[in-house]
Amino acid sequence: PEDTSRELVPPFDKYWYESVENGRRKQMATDKKAGKVNPTYKPHAQTNGSVLPAMVKAYGGPFWFAGLLQLAISGLQFASPYLMQELMGNIAMDGPFWIGMLITFALFFNSLLIALFNGQYFRKTFIVGFRIRTGLISAIYRKALRISSFAKKDTTVGEIVNLMAVDAQRFFELTSYLHVLWSAPIIIAVCIFLLYEILGVAVFAGLAVMVIMIPLTGFIASKLRDLQVAQMKIKDDRVKRMNEILSGMKVLKLYAWEPSFQQDVVETRGTEIGILKSMAYYGAATFFVWSMAPFLVTLASFTVFVLIDEKNVLDPQTAFVSLALFNILRFPLAMFPMMITFAMQAWVSIQRINKFMNSEELDPNNVTHNQSDDAIAIKDGTFSWGDETPTLKNINLTLAKGKLSAIVGSVGTGKSSLISALLGEMEKIKGTINTDGSIAFVPQQAWIQNATLKENILFGRAFNAQKYDQVLECCALKPDLEMLPGGDSTEIGEKGINLSGGQKQRVALARAVYADAEIYLFDDPLSAVDAHVGKHIFEKVIGPQGMLVGRSRLLVTHGISFLPHVEEIFVIKDGEISESGSYQQLLDQKGAFSEFLTQHIQELDEEDEELAIIQETLQDEQSRHVVQRAMSTRSKGSNGSGGSMRKKKLSRQESRNSNKVETPAALVKGATLIEKEESATGAVDFAVYIKYFKAIGWNLAFWSIFFSIINQASAIYGSVWLTNWSEDPEAATDPSVRDMYLGVYGGLGGVQSFALLIASITLALGCLKAANKMHNNLLESTMRMPMSFFDTTPQGRIMNRFSKDVDVADNTLPQSIRMWLMMFFNVIGVFIVIAVSTPIFLAVVPVFMLIYYAVQKFYIATSRQLKRLESVTRSPIYSHFGESITGQSTIRAYGEQDRFKQESEKRVDYNQLMSYPSIIANRWLAIRLEIVGAMVVFFAALFAMLSRETIGAAMVGLSITYALQISAVLSFLVRMTAEVETNIVAVERLEEYTVLPREA
Repeated sequence: PEDTSRELVPPFDKYWYESVENGRRKQMATDKKAGKVNPTYKPHAQTNGSVLPAMVKAYGGPFWFAGLLQLAISGLQFASPYLMQELMGNIAMDGPFWIGMLITFALFFNSLLIALFNGQYFRKTFIVGFRIRTGLISAIYRKALRISSFAKKDTTVGEIVNLMAVDAQRFFELTSYLHVLWSAPIIIAVCIFLLYEILGVAVFAGLAVMVIMIPLTGFIASKLRDLQVAQMKIKDDRVKRMNEILSGMKVLKLYAWEPSFQQDVVETRGTEIGILKSMAYYGAATFFVWSMAPFLVTLASFTVFVLIDEKNVLDPQTAFVSLALFNILRFPLAMFPMMITFAMQAWVSIQRINKFMNSEELDPNNVTHNQSDDAIAIKDGTFSWGDETPTLKNINLTLAKGKLSAIVGSVGTGKSSLISALLGEMEKIKGTINTDGSIAFVPQQAWIQNATLKENILFGRAFNAQKYDQVLECCALKPDLEMLPGGDSTEIGEKGINLSGGQKQRVALARAVYADAEIYLFDDPLSAVDAHVGKHIFEKVIGPQGMLVGRSRLLVTHGISFLPHVEEIFVIKDGEISESGSYQQLLDQKGAFSEFLTQHIQELDEEDEELAIIQETLQDEQSRHVVQRAMSTRSKGSNGSGGSMRKKKLSRQESRNSNKVETPAALVKGATLIEKEESATGAVDFAVYIKYFKAIGWNLAFWSIFFSIINQASAIYGSVWLTNWSEDPEAATDPSVRDMYLGVYGGLGGVQSFALLIASITLALGCLKAANKMHNNLLESTMRMPMSFFDTTPQGRIMNRFSKDVDVADNTLPQSIRMWLMMFFNVIGVFIVIAVSTPIFLAVVPVFMLIYYAVQKFYIATSRQLKRLESVTRSPIYSHFGESITGQSTIRAYGEQDRFKQESEKRVDYNQLMSYPSIIANRWLAIRLEIVGAMVVFFAALFAMLSRETIGAAMVGLSITYALQISAVLSFLVRMTAEVETNIVAVERLEEYTVLPREA
């Protein structure tokens, strides 16, 4: 319960608004210093708060406790080299057996303590990561419902989805390793101090290598950061284009525009791949520099140690205790620069989230809601869409309670803008607007939720059978229900795809009528329905005898046949109300209204049903005269502009469509349109791996594996060579022998470096080649899918593949594979070294392998399925979000923001519910593998003690040095195995759509 949105969101909100207020105070102080006199600050204007202090204050508690655990872990790490030194001394000096055994048990318990503290550390930090992700997603969603129309122009749906899918996720992934930023420098400092005690000033040679590497990695990190910003920008652009394509897929298919739009995305993707290639080169360089850093530091230190003083002898204790300390140094040296890179990426994400969170919001004070004699009153109103140029000027409009008024005017004069101004969607430059009563709104473009028809009409309100039935009757929906497979329980799809334009409009109208509001704003709702249906709806719903009689109604319309029944008409021309009055009064004035009537009638065909209704309705002499004049003008101009007018009419008729239900194939079997996303079960099919490696290219895959083997082999042989060197008495007395050992040791390091670099680059390029190929295949398949696929698949589900899954294939999967290869050969290397040092150890290797196999098999099967469940529950978050942004003005008009926020938070909580077991499973694995690692250390030390008569101190040092690594390496290998398998699910999902049936 403490990790649900209900508990996590309020504290984040509190500290976010505190940050905004602090930013505002700073700005006011700056303005005051600059000499600005009485600067005014709008409460909903652009701000300069930051999500970082809000995250720290809201969720920092467990994170700081994890810091204390990290401090304890860092301290315990240094006990192992000290205990190893004592054990080697005991064996070399043939000390008491019981002391040797005591040291062996101390090594075991030290490893066990590290394992337990590690388990708690990661659990705490993962929970903090979850909380941050929940808080950010919720904050981004709620901000999206408040953002002003002007600010919305600068941010696309694709960009905001990326803020949720990529940037918020990045914090979750980063939190567990954030303490490395302070613990790594401390560990490095302690290591250097202890190494100084052993090697003296020679350690500063190693330190010099590290110092040289810092600016080098700093340069690489800055380049990576710049590339990261560029890649995120181009990725946003690609996701935005895909969102536009999927939103307008029907139009694209009707005009056969798929190839050109597909090419557009392919070109954008090409630019992105170019940036990703540069990132891969720099990433390989970073990996190379810091993987080789410990060896280069060791080499430099040992070289200077033996060369500066002939008395300095590299004996086993000096060599292997130093090597154990250098191994401790390996993790912070490798992780610290990586964390700087990740921190840079996180900083970029913070800036992106801040930019969005600080964007301008709708000012709720644009419209007041005071008690009044009038339902709506605008006085001297001037409004704009956020820029300086006013769209509406000097608006004075009053709608008495219970009255029916209409707004008319030519296309583009500002009728819809006036409705938006009444809803508070426009920037109020001057004047006042007041509405007294609840509002229901029917937009020009009907917004339909991905839900059943009944849920769309109820829109969160309680079901009343009698009222519901009456609404269906009045909105002419009953005949449609009879044709729908599941009646009003039919799922009508994302954006109402399986309904005609007229049906969508009637559903939106039914939603408004059922809302039982006091004020109704109709933005030309009858334009999308047939004339006779429009007449029915006007008579039964909007008109003087309709269901809404007694309610305040403001109707934007082009249907002049309804105007005689309207009590007051407002005529808009060039953004101003040019005249107002009753129908007869306006006809008598022969002004803008008469012009509007004439123009509208000219656009109608003689056989048009609406014209017949107009002629039937307009009984008085004055009206008939206007009609006759318009008809004669039209016949004269039929060879000229009449063609374009007929085209307009034709397009309007097409938009109305017929009243027949567009029933996709999916509906024949039942009432559910949107198919639930299938979650694959069991192991990822081996064919997916084969397909992925084929996409990489067998050539690149072979060279990557080959050079990974060379890298590990040279590393192992380097350690064995060091053993021989430390035990060879001639190396202490003969400089030529010493130099030979030093030269070969350095040469092996050179081979290791070269092999690692080649392995990293070939793998990175191969994975990018595969990612690009899979993206283009997915794009090609998506563009060739039949419309029935888009009717039954939510847009968010498809977008999830083009954003999150493509990002995994681009960035996460290549890193997982690279680390897996490194860890796999590392584990093999560790067991080979221990077995060569103490052959008796081979007796327990099968037991360890059996335990390891059982643990990793159980974990991977569970982890894989949990990851799939997490992926499947992630898509609905983005689908709901995209739907909410599209219907933003409708949600705000009905005041349903809270209900939609709760729905979003419910989906996020469900996703967290599916994600949390995955993290706990991860900890389950870690604790078991670290216990296995502690046992490996114990048996390596035990067998060294039992074989003390036959093996030297150098071999004991080598064996324990490698055994101390096994816990981390084993744990990392299983985690990387799981990571590869869970991330390969992205490949499975990208390939899923490529095998579906395509258009002929």
